[in-house]
Amino acid sequence: MRFDPLPGTRVEAEAVASLWRQLGAGISSTGDSATVLTGANATESAFKTLGGRNRVLHLATHGFFLGDNCVTTTIGTRSVGGLVSPNTTVDSKPARATAAGRTTPQNPLVLSGLALAGANRRASAAPGEEDGILTAEEVASMNLQGVEWAVLSACDTGLGTVTAGEGVLGLRRAFQIAGVHTVIMSLWSVEDRATRQWMEALYQARLGDHLDTADAMRQASLTLIRERRARGQSTHPFYWAAFVAAGDWR
Repeated sequence: MRFDPLPGTRVEAEAVASLWRQLGAGISSTGDSATVLTGANATESAFKTLGGRNRVLHLATHGFFLGDNCVTTTIGTRSVGGLVSPNTTVDSKPARATAAGRTTPQNPLVLSGLALAGANRRASAAPGEEDGILTAEEVASMNLQGVEWAVLSACDTGLGTVTAGEGVLGLRRAFQIAGVHTVIMSLWSVEDRATRQWMEALYQARLGDHLDTADAMRQASLTLIRERRARGQSTHPFYWAAFVAAGDWR
């Protein structure tokens, strides 16, 4: 699999960082700054080194979940061809499914992950080197107890393997095992531009309006609906309802 460029993610990261610099002082007494890692700097090693030192982690990239069924990717989304959820819809049109079967690995946390720098060159990575794929298993081994928000701005980041007695095992579980207070994640393949707009509205509501997590997410969705309606664009839930939060509601 290959990961195509996502123009909206760089703009999103810079916009979120700008909002934090402008408004974050209102909720921080420690003078927290924003660190932006894009392109070749957005590596696994950088994330593993810096992740636990921040109150908020915002990851805007390709996400994947290797479920029992594979479907084709939807153009303009942050999904990966052949890996997205079979119930993904765009304006009520289901993505075309293709037959696929696989043997489930013993550890379901290797089935979910995020693509970071070098993911398209992972075949050339030497044994022991980072390959650009940050799996849920790797996240679960980190110490992220100081992280209040982990925002997984990618496709299918809320999905996982359903295991009897364990629930859903995927990125959400991994970040919570690592100690994150609240995980914001997606339930399907998200559209690149709409996701950027929703995320900007989320941080504006959180930092500017001082709303708690639940109200900030609701406000972000309402803002996007109003903006899309004013521009004559579709207000299908695909564009504004993908993200949910788990953990501390504050």
